[in-house]
Amino acid sequence: MVIESRYWREQLRLEISELKRKQSYRRWTEKQLVLYERKLMLVAFQVRSLLERPKVNDTARRTAMPVIRYKKVGDRPFTYTGSDWPEDCFDMDHPEKVQLSAIDVCNQLIHYYWMQTWSEGTKFSGMLVFSDYMRHKCAYEFRIDDLLGLFQAFSQDSSVIIESHSRWNEKKQDYVVFRAISPADA
Repeated sequence: MVIESRYWREQLRLEISELKRKQSYRRWTEKQLVLYERKLMLVAFQVRSLLERPKVNDTARRTAMPVIRYKKVGDRPFTYTGSDWPEDCFDMDHPEKVQLSAIDVCNQLIHYYWMQTWSEGTKFSGMLVFSDYMRHKCAYEFRIDDLLGLFQAFSQDSSVIIESHSRWNEKKQDYVVFRAISPADA
């Protein structure tokens, strides 16, 4: 349970700062890349935890990220051990620019089935990723700068809730926050 989100935001700021600092290396080693991917996943889990508790206001909750979506083509599934590559299963020739919600971005990283990363020069720049759930539907291209910007929105003090309104949800058998007000909304 997230009791006080201030400590989570403080830690997020530190981890995002570290991710920005370590985004460039003269030469990426396999270990550096794995540790960077791991840190991205852990930050995504923290952001999703803040969203699910709920410990961020409506403005932060509505934060989305521009991504490129590649739709699945054909009936053959993409598998770990198959000989297919993403370009064999996804329509890489017809990318679609879309906005992906923060929760969906986090879920793609936390539950990723497959991930391919790339760098431009010495900078870790992007990834092609899809979760186990989405692997039969589409793949997403994330730019690392956009991803860090999305995460940063949740580390800011402006994401805090100063007032919230809840109502009973019969299906969940619990109260659900339907409005979380930020300092700017007050």
